[in-house]
Amino acid sequence: MAKHAVVVLALGALLEIAASLAATGDDARPDHGAVFEFGVTGEREISERISHLGPAVGIEIEPVENWLEIELGAAPYKNRGVSSWELELPFKKPFRLSSKIEIMPGLGPTWTCAAQLGGRASSWGAEAVIDLFFWRTRRNGWYLEPSYGIQVGGGNAKSVALNGGIFFSLP
Repeated sequence: MAKHAVVVLALGALLEIAASLAATGDDARPDHGAVFEFGVTGEREISERISHLGPAVGIEIEPVENWLEIELGAAPYKNRGVSSWELELPFKKPFRLSSKIEIMPGLGPTWTCAAQLGGRASSWGAEAVIDLFFWRTRRNGWYLEPSYGIQVGGGNAKSVALNGGIFFSLP
């Protein structure tokens, strides 16, 4: 099931890239106050060899135009009887490749809280992301966000993830 979701997201992203590159006209992307993201995330814990799949939500703001974007993202996971929440706060630098394509590399902290029988465990970490936005219209589009993370403490667990879905911008 997880493999199918990743394939569907990848194909959707490739189709959107092709459509964006083929689009004509100079319909510049408008400034926005906030961007809301709704999607699916798949994560693979490299050291534990465990995979997770779940929904993902996020909100992005651009406090310094063309220089800094801040995203607050959240994703719940459930695996082997353990429910986990992961929050991320990457700080990203936007690069507008065209009026339809935007790429934003970034770094930021993460926090994971796992609830299982007998208690809760939480850990901090850091992640590197590359956020790819494909603007379909002036207010919405698709996004794809691969990332690499490392947890501080607890064996310094490493993970890779792919997050993708749709986004909507507000003025």
